Amino acid sequence: MRSVPICMFRLQALARRLRARLRDRALGAPQTSCAPPPQAGRPLRIGFIVCTSAKWGLDSVLAALRICPEVECGFYMTLSDVDLRRPPASRRAHYARKRAYFAARAPILGDLYDAGRDHMRPAEAIDCDIAFIQQPWGMQDLPRRLAGRVRTAYVHYGVPVIANDWMQSGLPDFHPFLWRYFAANDLHAARVRAGGMVRGSALRVTGHPKFDIYHSPPPARDAVALWPRAADTGRMRVIYAPHHGLGANTLRLGTFAWSGPAMRDLARRHPEVDFILRPHPNLGLELARSGMMRADQWQGWLQDWQNGPNTVLSLDGDYFDLFRTSDLMITDSGSFLAEYLPTMKPLLRLVRDDATPLNDFGAQLGTGFYTARDRAQLEAHFHQIVQGHDPLAPARAQAAQLVCPDAMRAAQAIVEDLICAGYDR
Repeated sequence: MRSVPICMFRLQALARRLRARLRDRALGAPQTSCAPPPQAGRPLRIGFIVCTSAKWGLDSVLAALRICPEVECGFYMTLSDVDLRRPPASRRAHYARKRAYFAARAPILGDLYDAGRDHMRPAEAIDCDIAFIQQPWGMQDLPRRLAGRVRTAYVHYGVPVIANDWMQSGLPDFHPFLWRYFAANDLHAARVRAGGMVRGSALRVTGHPKFDIYHSPPPARDAVALWPRAADTGRMRVIYAPHHGLGANTLRLGTFAWSGPAMRDLARRHPEVDFILRPHPNLGLELARSGMMRADQWQGWLQDWQNGPNTVLSLDGDYFDLFRTSDLMITDSGSFLAEYLPTMKPLLRLVRDDATPLNDFGAQLGTGFYTARDRAQLEAHFHQIVQGHDPLAPARAQAAQLVCPDAMRAAQAIVEDLICAGYDR
């Protein structure tokens, strides 16, 4: 198995996908084939192909699998699409940090990136029965390449609330080749079926594993050390989570042009409130692409947040303990709109007029969001919530039941399917 330099890896991927699309067009449909069942008499081998801690949401699935005697599981580490574009030194550093994050959770079964040579290893290095793929980006044709040898499974790394069916179920080198697609709810499953790319036999409605954590008690407010004054549990705590979609060829969710300065001003004018900045991992790259902020300016902006008396920075890793010990989320993100709802705390959505709209599921949740389209609306809602006025609390509680039903445990449903039906075609 020969590794290839990063630049060659990216060119090969583009050429390979082009050839596959032309072949699909000539033949009329993608040619799929399922991997053979695992050999009898040995454990079921399940690998998670991961590239970033920020998009990891399967802790509950991993924990449930690790206590199954008939299963062996662990991680295959690869590079994210952003890391593929980094300079080599930065790429190695990011990879090492993310590898350490996952190694603390389960064994590393293999490295698809050779950091010493700055090369990528081929897909043949993946040696398991079932492979969960964390995200399409940077590995859009991996299910196609593994078809016939490894069964691939997918749980969308977020909770889709934005009308973007192409990303969620319409990637021609990815979705048609999945052995399992685990959907968060019936509305998502209906959109996936309507798209026609995911095989009907692959689709399962299980809930999203990210919400399993809400079935356990939250940590104590003084147990999450990242907050600026963690021991002072009476201080109000706010999470600001800006999205990266700034340009015309994105979902156009990002409002950072006005909300970034507005949030920094709010934090400075309210020293009695603690703020955590949790930016999307790609925001810095998109700011540079759009010409809004150079890389060094973005780093300075982050450092300014980190050094403030009532502000701190959270760039990656787990965030649900932050959610559950906070009092308000302010975001223009998509998935966080759903993921924060079960806290029952107020959620302020930052909106721009040309943004991609909410999907059917997101529209049902939207009755529980406060919305702001400019600085004035942001400040008005912020001060209302700080003063304890929360008229949307009943609507938010109803919306939370849509994303996190009391009886649903996604990990249990997924693991039962993997073990009971994992040997079926």
